[in-house]
Amino acid sequence: MKKYGVPIIGIILLVAVIFCGRYYFTHNKSYKNEAIEKGDYIYLNGVRYIGTSELENYKISNVVICTSDRGMKLYEIEEYPDYEYIAGYHAWDGRILKRDDSDK
Repeated sequence: MKKYGVPIIGIILLVAVIFCGRYYFTHNKSYKNEAIEKGDYIYLNGVRYIGTSELENYKISNVVICTSDRGMKLYEIEEYPDYEYIAGYHAWDGRILKRDDSDK
């Protein structure tokens, strides 16, 4: 029984590492996104976003898009996976941001 213990523990650890890595890459997209805060605007990958209060009935997901240069964490909104609307949170407040299509 003792000689099978080490390989079984190794397999369990390998499965745990694979599962954790998969979870990280599906719930954290910050490795491929960049956000910069400039005044009232946030630029996510060069696209301008501004705060809005027009969105109703939404659910903020646990998927982190990225963290801005000033520390705001940006999250996906489940109903808008195309990032038309996103949620931004500093430690002290949060707000919903809308893609500013007039910035073309």
